[in-house]
Amino acid sequence: MQTTNTRKSSFGWFREHRSECILVLLMTAAFVLAPLFTEFFLTADNLFNLSRQGSYLAIVAVGMALVLIIGGIDLSIGAIMQLVGLCTVLLLGAGVSAWVAFIAALVLGAGLGVINGLLIVFGRMQPFIATLATGGIMTGIVMTYTQGNAVAPRGIDPLFKAIGGGAVAGVPIPALAMFLVVAIFWWLMSFSTYGKNVYATGANENAARIVGVNVNWIECSVYAISGLLAALAGFLTFARVGTFQPATAATGGTPVEVVIMAVAAVVLGGGSLVGGKGTVIGAFLGAMISAVMLNLLILLGMGIWFQRFLLAIIIVVVVVLSGRNERR
Repeated sequence: MQTTNTRKSSFGWFREHRSECILVLLMTAAFVLAPLFTEFFLTADNLFNLSRQGSYLAIVAVGMALVLIIGGIDLSIGAIMQLVGLCTVLLLGAGVSAWVAFIAALVLGAGLGVINGLLIVFGRMQPFIATLATGGIMTGIVMTYTQGNAVAPRGIDPLFKAIGGGAVAGVPIPALAMFLVVAIFWWLMSFSTYGKNVYATGANENAARIVGVNVNWIECSVYAISGLLAALAGFLTFARVGTFQPATAATGGTPVEVVIMAVAAVVLGGGSLVGGKGTVIGAFLGAMISAVMLNLLILLGMGIWFQRFLLAIIIVVVVVLSGRNERR
């Protein structure tokens, strides 16, 4: 009887975490098969770059996971990364230290997220429209100021670039930041009352209100977290480059591409576009699978246009998977 119960418990756990388990198997398969196509995949330099590049997407995917869980969407995360990157570089050019610029970047990102939340909660705007509008405004500000050109002030704090390109015990600093973010929000969503309230809001907002959940606070805070994590990813991205460069592959892609990849990561990890489902670990694994796939395409010499073709395929896969998740 005990063996039967154990099997049932194990099967139930597997069903609950099916997406994460599949992604772990896919990740294992990728690391086994990729060296058959290119000898450079398992080199120390490539693994270092892969973990660093994947960290930016994973960080914003964690924020997107929380947004999707409450049934929203944040189309402004790529624009927040860009605007935060520009403001950070301008502050550093004005003589501000890297740490002060870092704190300012996080405050700015969280503030922009709060604006999204207020527009949605009190402005009664649909998340799609609200974040599309704010993202467009931010992108317009960036492109108007830069005219599409790079911004590279002199005399900035050298610590800025050291943060983006440095490592601790051989692990890139952005990857360490990613692991910290994943650990914090995994605990928050798995064991805290706040996490339970986020899931309750996404599952049934009216029922959550009835049992005493402050739904307005939950929604605003989730968008603030999304903005905060987008700002962190933006700071780390431009710290690696050392200058501000408007939306390019080197800076994580265009704002639209960042959104698509973040949503794809969450849905691949078991999330749903209608809310109530998703995990931080699933978003993290989905982001890393995407990073491995894009890294392999680059090593195989696939051009940017093929990568965009693949991005379109990912959109189709995400929509199909989302539909399957909604029916579970």
